[in-house]
Amino acid sequence: MNLHMKEFVDEIDELVTFMVSDTWEFYGTPNVNPDRIRKAFENNYYNSEGTKTFWISSDEYGRVGMLRIYDLDDGTPLFDIRINSKYKGKGIGTESIKWLVDYVFVNYKEIDRIEANTRQDNYSMRCVFSKCNFVKEAHYRNGWECSNGDIYDSVGYGITRGDWSNKSSSPVIWNDFKC
Repeated sequence: MNLHMKEFVDEIDELVTFMVSDTWEFYGTPNVNPDRIRKAFENNYYNSEGTKTFWISSDEYGRVGMLRIYDLDDGTPLFDIRINSKYKGKGIGTESIKWLVDYVFVNYKEIDRIEANTRQDNYSMRCVFSKCNFVKEAHYRNGWECSNGDIYDSVGYGITRGDWSNKSSSPVIWNDFKC
């Protein structure tokens, strides 16, 4: 699949249309309020010194998603990826995350790791992390509360610059002490 990433500048109307066009099942707020998106835009949520947002497009389908990388100025960035549900299962998430990791480690030499969190039941995203050499580093019990009051476990993943450059993943040492 041939994907293209285009940096989001100020296409707020397109962003609102994209965000309200789908239900984001594995997010705390699955149906986003347009006014909230506009307010976030005004507060530099999508573009700032430490935040970059990109449109994800493919030759075959056109615009299929968006990718927001944040905390680029804080040492360990995180990200938010949203692929429109009608394009899920086509490898777009995997290719987008591979692009993101390359983008961060090539353009931000001071960054040594990237982190990510998802709901425990978001098996598709967890598979993407595995395919992209992210390692499960945390499991937060009852760590993800949704706007409807439902509570899920949250799972934390990370990739280091070393693993990226070696195209591998190093395991976490879970039993590193004895009581």
